[in-house]
Amino acid sequence: MIDFGQRVLLFSSIGHALMHMMTAFYAVIVLTLAVSWNLPPEDLLRLYAPATILLGVVSLPAGWASDKFGAPAMMVVMFLGLGLSSIACGLVPTGDTLALSLALCGIGAFGAFYHSVGIGWVIRTAKEQGHAMGVNGLWGSAGLALYGIVPGVLITLASWRAAFIVPGIVCLVVGAVLWVQIRQGKVGDRAMPQAKGTQVGRRDFWRVFSVLSVTMALEGVIWQAVMFGAAMVFEVKLAPEISALRDGLASWGVATQIVLWVGLATSMIYVVSGVAQYAMGRRIIDRYPLKATYIVASALQVVAMLALAMGNGYVALLGAIGSAVLSSAAGPIENILIARYTPSRYHGLGFGAKFVVAFGAGPLAILLIAWVRETTGSLELLFLGLAVISVVITLVALLLPGNERDASLPAPQAAPAE
Repeated sequence: MIDFGQRVLLFSSIGHALMHMMTAFYAVIVLTLAVSWNLPPEDLLRLYAPATILLGVVSLPAGWASDKFGAPAMMVVMFLGLGLSSIACGLVPTGDTLALSLALCGIGAFGAFYHSVGIGWVIRTAKEQGHAMGVNGLWGSAGLALYGIVPGVLITLASWRAAFIVPGIVCLVVGAVLWVQIRQGKVGDRAMPQAKGTQVGRRDFWRVFSVLSVTMALEGVIWQAVMFGAAMVFEVKLAPEISALRDGLASWGVATQIVLWVGLATSMIYVVSGVAQYAMGRRIIDRYPLKATYIVASALQVVAMLALAMGNGYVALLGAIGSAVLSSAAGPIENILIARYTPSRYHGLGFGAKFVVAFGAGPLAILLIAWVRETTGSLELLFLGLAVISVVITLVALLLPGNERDASLPAPQAAPAE
């Protein structure tokens, strides 16, 4: 029988997957939309810019709303808002770019709810916090992996409108089911259980959040740099391996494009990191001190960045995978630390502030990629610089409090639904 915490984890994880898929799938839909509307794809892609800003900015008010009205209710709002916005995108008149941009803003705004609301909700109600974050992260990675597949299939079977409308209907159904579960008392929330040795006070809160604000912002640059820069690195450094694979398949009469193999290599990063995050939840994060684990993960990023900068072929690929795996370890630790040191009544604001910082630092990575590639013709200098940044993250992480005894935490008991 599914218990209280498992129901919360299920709905939060579904929300994580849908949020990641639906805030990214326009990048694929736009290719077909450009043909249908006879407009340049880059012009249509610009319509999504306001939505990306809202995806970060709305995190803070969404967190405030979660503190005031409760995480379960705000998750329902997220599902319904995402669903209606996506359906609205699918129903816009042909060529109406203003209507499409406004509907896309809805996806960005309601997508911003997830991290401010869902992450803290899971941590507060989980018996094994690291394991729960691993499961939740695996679903998020699945959403990233599906953002190209789901719209591709729906466009092939129907149209670009279906690529918006069908996921929107799924969101509405999940939101309705969650609302019914809340009304029946099967899903709710509770206060954060106190960890041994952790004193939730103003001084410790500001210490943790000040340190994490620096490390999360810098880690956000690294994450985005790998996400947007890895394909450019693979296109050059995996060229011999890709050529050999293409020639081998060509001898069997199968012709493939370079972009296919680059895309598969890039997708592998997030598939492996998602599985790794699930495995690390119970085996590492629930067993070892959070501060020590965070410092080790940050230090190992130096090696990953050097592999991307200086390695050839599969070494660069392993560097990218390693970086994503290490980021997948760092993220849940940041979330648990924020949850532990932030009073439960302010969890929404705490997570909202975190993701404003994390998402706000992302665009810097895109600008750096463009500038370094234009200036030097490659991204080696960028990743060498990020290796230095990883050293800075490690040194700053040493300032985190280390008095909590994470390995000896009692398994919190599920409370009745509120």
